[in-house]
Amino acid sequence: MKEEKLKSKIQIFVCNHKRDDSESCSEKGAKELTDKLKKWAKEECKGEIKIYRSGCLGKCSEGIAIACYPEKKLLLDVKQDDYKELKDILKDALKG
Repeated sequence: MKEEKLKSKIQIFVCNHKRDDSESCSEKGAKELTDKLKKWAKEECKGEIKIYRSGCLGKCSEGIAIACYPEKKLLLDVKQDDYKELKDILKDALKG
């Protein structure tokens, strides 16, 4: 086992789970939203925020689900149109 310290202050996990037989975050635009957030974080956050694609967070029926750490927040019913608001939430989280 190897241990490594995370360089980012905030870690964001965006559910990208895809189901064939029922609702999932993937079909609601999670991939596109994740890509936009990753690009933004890389270009504007200097490594302080890291965006990850995650597996199922258990809330696919409630829109795209996003887990935020270390805040221990779960954002639900997220839509692609919420991109700008998400950026503002994440910037505020960096301020502490």
